[in-house]
Amino acid sequence: MLSHGKAIQRSYTFEGETVSKETTVAKGSTQQLQFHTFADPDTGARVTRLTPPDVTCHRNYFYQKCFTNDGRHLLFGGWFDNDWNCYLLDRQTGLATQLTEGAGDNTFGCFLSPDDQYLYYVKGGRELRRLRLDTLAEESVYRVADGYTGYGTWTANSDCTKLVGIEVASNELMALATWQEFREQYLRNPFCALVRIDIESGQGDVLLQQALWTGHPIYRPFDDHTVAFCHEGPLDLVETRMWLMNEDGSNIRPVKRQEPGERCTHEFWVPDGSKLMYVSYLNRDGHDRWICSADPVTMENEVIMPMPACSHIMSNVKGTLAVADGSGTPQDMADTRGFERARDPFIHLFDLKARTSRPLCAHNSSWREYRANR
Repeated sequence: MLSHGKAIQRSYTFEGETVSKETTVAKGSTQQLQFHTFADPDTGARVTRLTPPDVTCHRNYFYQKCFTNDGRHLLFGGWFDNDWNCYLLDRQTGLATQLTEGAGDNTFGCFLSPDDQYLYYVKGGRELRRLRLDTLAEESVYRVADGYTGYGTWTANSDCTKLVGIEVASNELMALATWQEFREQYLRNPFCALVRIDIESGQGDVLLQQALWTGHPIYRPFDDHTVAFCHEGPLDLVETRMWLMNEDGSNIRPVKRQEPGERCTHEFWVPDGSKLMYVSYLNRDGHDRWICSADPVTMENEVIMPMPACSHIMSNVKGTLAVADGSGTPQDMADTRGFERARDPFIHLFDLKARTSRPLCAHNSSWREYRANR
């Protein structure tokens, strides 16, 4: 454990007991976490809370790598002091090591390299950094163009030799702390650039520029020639959300021409690269949310099965199983009429081959905006 850092005293009440502890918050510092395991009262599933109840913690974005290859270590973002920073948790010992320090860490977009040697993250919206997990030494890989701010989740190709990301004109980018700001950002039509970055050289090339809010660029796994991206904004205002392009920026084509009244979101590549999976909101056959997929070669879309009132979804490697977080009435729509639902407190497990689902355990999230985050 490094000796530098700021000591802070924390007190909280858990299960009727007041706990007081001193923590040191600095790069290289460690936190001994106390896991808490219990049976879910609704499903009976064995659930383990990894992080302390008095500290706000989250995992990185749902399609970014968070586990080491052996499953032992987990990357997460933690607010142990007054900044979001990256931590690596040893799931066997409960020891969490602080990887980054200071303000401005994009703890949602960060990810581990395929060989488990590096952490990649964006600092202050200005700089892509690479950090060695064994020494915590870090270097700047790429600097965002002057007048722009790095936005959202930047993703690497399968070999982690290059990334794609979004840069937004700084004077047109809002804080996006609330869903109202989310809608206002869409209406501003901010000038965006989708860039490709060579990790070793630091060279950045613009693949697409447009005065249209652009987000979620994702390399197709094991196919560097194909990149997905989206037109961002309230789902009912975006006419066609999901797009593919060649890696050189050519052959831009829609994944799906949405039907009248249809709203699509939460697209991601199945990890083996076989298809792009997404959620479709469309009232049909007594259901309003559907798990769908698209073949990136034939562009054929398939409606797989209905889903409960969930938000994000992620599959296993081959796209045969998936998990999704129950939510309720979608907050990323300007007009939710026809899609109002009671809050769903569960994480759901889907068998996409059998087309069945069941609640796995409860997460009981309020889905409220918190710490200036949606």
